[in-house]
Amino acid sequence: MLLSAGICACTASTLCAQTGKDSDKMLDKTFQSSAGALKYLLFVPKNYDETKKYPLVVALHGAGSTYITSTDNFEMAHPWIEDSIQARVPHFIMVPEPITGTWGPIGQSPSNGVMNSSSKAVIEGVEDLKKQYSLDTNRFILTGFSLGGSGTYHIIELTPNYWAAAVPASAGGDSGQTEKLAKTPIWHHQGSTDGTAGQRMAKGLENHNHKVVRIVVDFNINTPAGWRTAMQGATDPTTVAYKNIRAPLTVDSLRRAINGGADFLYTELTGGNHEAGWMGAAHNPLVAAWAFSKVKGGAPPVSLAPKAGKTVARRNGSVLSIGVLTRWTDQGAMGFYDIQGRNLRIFRERHALTRLNP
Repeated sequence: MLLSAGICACTASTLCAQTGKDSDKMLDKTFQSSAGALKYLLFVPKNYDETKKYPLVVALHGAGSTYITSTDNFEMAHPWIEDSIQARVPHFIMVPEPITGTWGPIGQSPSNGVMNSSSKAVIEGVEDLKKQYSLDTNRFILTGFSLGGSGTYHIIELTPNYWAAAVPASAGGDSGQTEKLAKTPIWHHQGSTDGTAGQRMAKGLENHNHKVVRIVVDFNINTPAGWRTAMQGATDPTTVAYKNIRAPLTVDSLRRAINGGADFLYTELTGGNHEAGWMGAAHNPLVAAWAFSKVKGGAPPVSLAPKAGKTVARRNGSVLSIGVLTRWTDQGAMGFYDIQGRNLRIFRERHALTRLNP
């Protein structure tokens, strides 16, 4: 993929004519919100079918650039727009521009229960998209870098039952509102040289008795060009993202945590700076796998794991798998279960019901 600092000139609801940038694959749209004109890029999945329901990813960019330049030069649409991710879970991607220049309070600054007008415009814009396209309203994902990371926390605090998952990077929120924030699963990324916002947010969750999977990895890639260089000769982005993961965690144990339904994760990038916090998540397929394993309210999910019906793993007499209401037959039994391994239900002959909680 070629990256350019040039801004693609597009008219509303038309595709960019240039080639080589993520914005070329997206519509440049404008929505008249109650706070003003909201500009945003929108990726529409290939072969969009209005009879199906599609997840939506909203990516909030940081300060210092526009929604288009951030998308092209700092890859705000990644990893979501990558073909390998779209092939498993086709979904929409929205990259908006803040009307006020910010998404809301920064750091520990309280919202006082009032949503910033830019963030309010985003919610209104999403509601408008629901009228235009067939969206799965149980599977909206919010992500953001720096100013957008603070905005991510701000929005999930004030719309706690709206999002299936959140991926903030390089910024914190008001940890005094942890219980509201915790209604949305969160995977935070933070460079170790970039302050303590991520540690503060993770500690806030732990202080409220929420288990946090802590991941420490030596990682100081801070540009898309650096990522491409690191990927030379590699076939799996996961091997680059977790090349130097610290013990006792391993990539396999991290996968098990994700497949087991972990709701809160914190990745600290040793030696990583402000930008590395975002790059640690921007090409990481496990981030997308985790996010798409979540459904608002904890309902059975669609994930990037192997497709349903391929593998059945047994543990302590229970059957665990990954998929959407995966179905299997075994000596007259039929089971429905979710990726978290919770509320496993076995419907045996004569419809006798047994509930297991492995």
